[in-house]
Amino acid sequence: MLKTAPILLAACAVLCAAPPSIETSSYTVRFPAGEYPSLELLQEGRLTFRLPLVAGLSSPGNEETLTDIQTAQPEQMAGATRLSVTAVSSLWRDRRFEWTFYSDHIEFQQFATGERAVERCYFFSNGISAGWDNGTSPGVFANTTVYARRYFSPSPNHGDQYYFTTSMPQSVGVLSESTGSAAFHPEQLNGLFAPAPLFFAFERDGAWAGVGLGAKPGEYLFNSLEYSGSRFAGASFWVNYRGYRNAANGFASPLMSIQFAHSEFDALEKYVAWTDANHFGTRKRFPNAPWHHLPVFCGWAEQTREAAVQKIPANRLADQMDYERWISVLEQRGLPFGTIVIDDKWQKGYGTFDVDEHKWPDMKGFIDAQHAKRRHVVLWVPAFHSEGLPVELCVKHKDACLAGDVSNPKYEEFLRGRIRHLVADLGVDGFKEDWLGGVSNASDLQMHEPLFGIEFVRRFQFILHDETHRWKPDAFVETQTPNPLFRESSDVLRLNDIWFGARDVPQMMRRRARISKIAGWDLVDCDNASSTTLEEWWSYMQEQPFIGIPALYFVYRTESSMELVPDAKWRQLAEIWQEYLKSQGLVLTPKP
Repeated sequence: MLKTAPILLAACAVLCAAPPSIETSSYTVRFPAGEYPSLELLQEGRLTFRLPLVAGLSSPGNEETLTDIQTAQPEQMAGATRLSVTAVSSLWRDRRFEWTFYSDHIEFQQFATGERAVERCYFFSNGISAGWDNGTSPGVFANTTVYARRYFSPSPNHGDQYYFTTSMPQSVGVLSESTGSAAFHPEQLNGLFAPAPLFFAFERDGAWAGVGLGAKPGEYLFNSLEYSGSRFAGASFWVNYRGYRNAANGFASPLMSIQFAHSEFDALEKYVAWTDANHFGTRKRFPNAPWHHLPVFCGWAEQTREAAVQKIPANRLADQMDYERWISVLEQRGLPFGTIVIDDKWQKGYGTFDVDEHKWPDMKGFIDAQHAKRRHVVLWVPAFHSEGLPVELCVKHKDACLAGDVSNPKYEEFLRGRIRHLVADLGVDGFKEDWLGGVSNASDLQMHEPLFGIEFVRRFQFILHDETHRWKPDAFVETQTPNPLFRESSDVLRLNDIWFGARDVPQMMRRRARISKIAGWDLVDCDNASSTTLEEWWSYMQEQPFIGIPALYFVYRTESSMELVPDAKWRQLAEIWQEYLKSQGLVLTPKP
C-alpha cells in the first residue's frame, strides 16, 4: 500500500506517494504529491477539476472525518485502470473508494459499513463549504476545485436558464436542497422536468466534462443530485438519503461518471448511453399508438384567462359546460384536434380521483360523444396528492397528511381501483401527470415503508401507467420525467409550462425537446401553458409540428397579454394541423 500521512482533510505535512499519471485520448489524470490525496483532471492540456480521492458519508447530525488514507497500487484491468483507496472513518467501518479510469470516461464509487442511518453521500467532496469559511467541510483540499468557466444543467426552469457560472448552485431531481425560491430567482426554482437526467456538464475553452450519477432501479432513494457551487473551500456534489437508508448490511453509493465531449449535448448523450449500458434506467413497455400523435386541445389557459376576468380560481372552470362550449368553437373553426385534456380540477379531491358530478354531471356521456368524433379524452392528475384521502393512506409529518403513501399496499389498491373506474367504466383514454415536486426533505416522515425521494415519485407514476394500460393497452400517459429511470411508465413527455415573460419560445421548447429525446422520448407533447404575447404564441404554433405533438391551450385570447387571435390565424392554424396530420399518415376530419 502507498500510505499517506494521516490528516483531517488538510494539506499533508509529509510528501505523499502518488500513483503514476494516466493519459488517454480523452483526458489526462495527474496525482499531485504533497497535498491531500487528490487527482487533477485535464482535457486537451487544460485543467478542469482537482478532485479529492475520498469523499464523505454523513449520518444524521454527524459529518464524517477521514484519516489514515491509503492508496493502493493501480490495478490494470481489461480496457481500464482501477485505483482503490481506503481510510479510517469517524463514523463507519470498512471505508473504501474506487476510481476506474476507462479510455473515454471515469467512474467513482464509495463503500461503507456501520450501524447507522445514511444522510448525505458526497461525491468529490467531504462536507459543504460555506460562502466565507469551510462550512461543514474540513477545507479546500477535501472538495472539488472547479477550473471550468461555466456549466450546463438539463433541467428547464421558468427563467429559461441552462448555463451558469460555476459559483451558482443547482439541483436536478424532484426537490432541491441546495437552492431555494424564497425570492423570485427563476433560474434556481425547482426544475420543470422532475426529474431531469441527473447530470451537469462543465465547460472550459470548448471542452466539456459531464458529471452524472447512476444507480440500479430501486436505489434512487434521494430527491436530487445537488451541486453546491464553488465556494470558499471549493464545491461539493451530493445526494441526501435523509436517514431512510441504513449501512448495517453495507452501503454502496451510486456510481458517478465523468464523460468527455465537445458540446454539452454530446456529453449528455454519452451520459445517457452510459446509464443504459449499466442498466441504470428502464425501458419503454408499450409502443406509442398512432392516435398519440394527434393534435391536443387542453383547456387550462382558457380556464386561467377567463378566471382572471371573473376574478375566481381557475380550477372552478374545469367543468363540462365550459369544455363543451370551447370544443364547439374549435369545431366551427375546423381545427382537427384529436386529444382533449381536461385540466385542473375535474375531481372532487385531488387525491381521490373521483369525478365532481356538480362540474361534470355526465363525464361518461362527454367521453362517449368525443369517441364518436374519433377523439380521445385525457384527464389531468396531480401526483400522490393527499386531498380527500383518509389519514391512514397518507405519508404524515407531525400529524399532517402530506401525500398519498405509495409504499402502502392499501393506498395502491385504492388508487388502482380509482384508475380502473375512470378508464374501464367511464372510458378515459389516459392521464396528464403534474405536480411532481417531490414530497418533502424532512427526515422524520411517517410512511408504511421508507420509500423516499425519486423512487417514491417513480412508484406513483408506475401505478398510474400500469393500471391505465391494464385496461387500455393503447392508453396515453404523459409525464414530465425525462430521466432514463422513468421510461417504463411514460408514453409521451410533455415539454411543460411556458412562463408569461418568455421570449423566443420556439428555441426554448426545441431545447427541452432535445433533452427529452436524448433521454429516450421520441414523442413529446409541445404543451402551451402559459401563453405569452400573440407574436410569441403564433411563432410557436407554426413551429410545433416540427418539434412534437401540436398543442393548443386557449380558445380566444392569449393568457398573459390578453390579445385576441384574428380569425385568419385560426384558419392558418387549421391548415398547419392538417398538413401535420398528413405528414404523420393520419386523417382526422372534425365533425361539427
